[in-house]
Amino acid sequence: MIIGAAVVLTAALAPGAAQAAPPSNDDFAGATAITSLPFSSTVDTREGTAADDDPSHCWWSTSSVWFRYTAPSDGFVRMTTDRPNDQKPAVSAYTGERGALTWTPGACQYPHGGGSTTFAVTAGTTYHFLAQDTRFAGPVTFGLELVPRAAHDDLASAADIRLDADVAGDTGPATIEAGETRPGCDRSSTRSLWFRYTADRALFVAAKVTESRNSPGVAVFRGSALAEVDCRQSAHDPAIFAATPGETYYIRVADDVYGAGPLTLRLAEAPQIKPTAWWVSPQQPGVFDDVRFAIDPGDPAGRWLAGGEVRFGDGTSAAIPAVPGMAEVWHRYATDGEYEVTITGYTADGRSGSSTQTLKVETHDVTVSNVVAPATATAGETGRVEVSVTSTRYAEGIVVELLRRRPDGYHTVVGTARGQVAKDGTVVVPLAYTYSAEDAALGKATLKARVRLDGREDNNPGDNERQVETTVVAAK
Repeated sequence: MIIGAAVVLTAALAPGAAQAAPPSNDDFAGATAITSLPFSSTVDTREGTAADDDPSHCWWSTSSVWFRYTAPSDGFVRMTTDRPNDQKPAVSAYTGERGALTWTPGACQYPHGGGSTTFAVTAGTTYHFLAQDTRFAGPVTFGLELVPRAAHDDLASAADIRLDADVAGDTGPATIEAGETRPGCDRSSTRSLWFRYTADRALFVAAKVTESRNSPGVAVFRGSALAEVDCRQSAHDPAIFAATPGETYYIRVADDVYGAGPLTLRLAEAPQIKPTAWWVSPQQPGVFDDVRFAIDPGDPAGRWLAGGEVRFGDGTSAAIPAVPGMAEVWHRYATDGEYEVTITGYTADGRSGSSTQTLKVETHDVTVSNVVAPATATAGETGRVEVSVTSTRYAEGIVVELLRRRPDGYHTVVGTARGQVAKDGTVVVPLAYTYSAEDAALGKATLKARVRLDGREDNNPGDNERQVETTVVAAK
C-alpha cells in the first residue's frame, strides 16, 4: 500500500501531468476584446468552465468563453463559428453589466446551428458575446463581421422577381420600417424583405420560401395600395394568388428575431387541385347504408376546399362544406349498381378541379328468419337447435353461431357452423347444445342464434340475431 501511494504521488508531481488551464476568456471579466472587424479568434473550450451567473436565455452550457465588442457606429454584425452545424456551440450576445445582462434580440445561435446570428448594433454600445459548449467542447473559431443592411429591406426598394426564378435575401440585416403594412396573419415579425412581381399573363402564382434554415412568413399584396391577397405564417406552404396581366404584386417575407437568416424566394405557377374521395365508409356499401364520403382537396399546396359539389351518379348531388381539413358528405343509394361519383371543388384562392371515380353499391343481407329449440330439456341432455337463415339478393356463404346467455348477462359461444344460402332461399343450419346443471338451476336456457357473412360485412346487421328459450329441469 505504501509503494502504491508513492507511485500515485510521483505520478501526480510528474511534469506535464497537471490539467491544462482554462482559456483566458473563460470568465466574463476576462472577455477577449474585439477592437476591429472583421474579427476571428480560435479558442479551445475543453478546459473551460461555466459560471453560475452565465446567462441561459439562448442555451445552457458546461463550458463557456466570452468576447466583448463596442460598436463605433450603427449597423449590423454577424456571428460565425467554424464547426459543423450539429457540433456548433451556442452563441449569444448581451448588453449591460454582469448580473444584469440583457439579451440582444436576434443574437442566438443554437448548438445545432439554427437560430439567428445577425443583428443590429448601436454606436457606443458594448456587446458581450457568450459561446457555450455542452457535448462537443473543443477548438472553435469565433468570428464577428460587419454586414450591410438588406438591399430590399423597405417596400420602396423591393427586389424584382420573375416567374420560375429565385431571388436571394437575408432577413438578418433587415428591419421593420416605420408604418410598415403588416398582413392579417402576422403581428409579431421584426425583420422583413420586399419583392415585386408584375404579371404578364393570367395565372395562379405560388410564392414560396426555399433554402431557409427557418420558416419565415410570406404575404402577397396587390398594387400600390397594398390590398392583401394572401398570407402564410409558415414558409412550408406557399402564398397563392390569382395574377392579372399588367398588375403588380408585392411579396413580403418576414421573420422574428429567433429565425431571421438567409433565404431564397421563388415564384412558380401554382399547382392544380384534384379533389377526390379519400375514403368511403363503409367500403362495401349497400342500400341500407348512409355512405360517408371524406373529400380530400387534392392540393399539393395544402389548402382546404372553400366549396364544391359531389354528384353521386344517381341523379342527385350534395354541396361540399367549407371546413378546415377533409370535408364530409353523406348519401344513401336506393338500388344496387355501379355509380360514377364526380367531385368538383375549389379553393379560396380560386383554383378548381375535379375527379371521377366508380363506386360499387352491392347490398348483402342475410336474416335469421327462425330458431327452433326444444321446449323443455333435462340437465345433461343434448338438444338440436335449428337456425333458419334467409337471403333475398345474393347467394351467400354464412357463419352461424349459437350463444348461451350467462347469469351475468354476457353470452358465450357454444357452437359454430358454416353453410351456404341461395339467392331468394332459406337454409336450415343444425347445431347441438347440451343443457347444464346451471341451466336447471336457472330454470331455463336462453340461446341466441347469430349469423354473419363469410368474408364480408352484412349491410343490414340488425336482423342477424334471434333468441329462443328452453325450460330446463334437473336430472333425476
